[in-house]
Amino acid sequence: MNNHKLIVQCTILFSLAMMVFSCQKEIFVPQPPYKSKVSIQGIVEPDSMPVVYFNRTVPYLTGSTKTTDLIIRNATVTVSSPEQTDVLTLDSIYNKVDCRYDYFYKGSMPAKANTTYTLKITDGQKTYSATTNTALSKVNIDSVSYTPAFNDLYGEHEGVIVYFNDIPNESDFYRYEMYRAVDSTVKRGEKTLYGSCLESDTVMYRELGRSVFSDDNLNGQQVKIVVEPALSHAPDSVAGTFVSGLVRIETLDKATYEFYNQTDRQKLGISNPFVEPVFLVGGQ
Repeated sequence: MNNHKLIVQCTILFSLAMMVFSCQKEIFVPQPPYKSKVSIQGIVEPDSMPVVYFNRTVPYLTGSTKTTDLIIRNATVTVSSPEQTDVLTLDSIYNKVDCRYDYFYKGSMPAKANTTYTLKITDGQKTYSATTNTALSKVNIDSVSYTPAFNDLYGEHEGVIVYFNDIPNESDFYRYEMYRAVDSTVKRGEKTLYGSCLESDTVMYRELGRSVFSDDNLNGQQVKIVVEPALSHAPDSVAGTFVSGLVRIETLDKATYEFYNQTDRQKLGISNPFVEPVFLVGGQ
């Protein structure tokens, strides 16, 4: 059983003596028994090849999150419709921003609109399945603009502003997506990407918004969302403008919306103690 070291810092203030006493103590925490589970994320988008991420979970204190260790290999993955069955094969792409290979199972038959698809994964003696439908309405973006600074729970950030009209008389759920060129001058949070594998290269980067949106109380109205880019610019390269990119608004099904909405609220709960506890539920 592995032990994991935690460093605890404490500060004791003696107000009468006007003295501050600091201490640091190392605590070795035994790793409790852990049974790995699977993590499955699938994307079925009309006119695109199905993509499925099939990974294993690891203990929180394991210290290893390498994609080569997380991917579950040699699984049989199929995406079927009433017309065809697509057998997905293990594939990968080198991610120069994070200096790693991203692994996934990819199909060879483009998905179609207004079609029901069933995902089936067989891994040894275990089988997993899920069904979805691509009969989702798309929206047209009215305008896209950029602001060098807007404020939210996490402070002041640059942001991309998107306006579009909600689809009337139906319940809809949306997510932001953007493709843009990035180089070593961009930042993730407050840290630059120096030391990444970009070097002097410029690569196309896909940003999928963590936050999702519903049309509650906005039926048929104009929707405005402001999204912080996953990778921001270096301060001296912003100058009130934004590099060109392709912005899309994805229409999601309800199950996908509920899953990402819960994970987003989990992050909010970590940053804001006044956010009520959120627990992930099954069924997604």
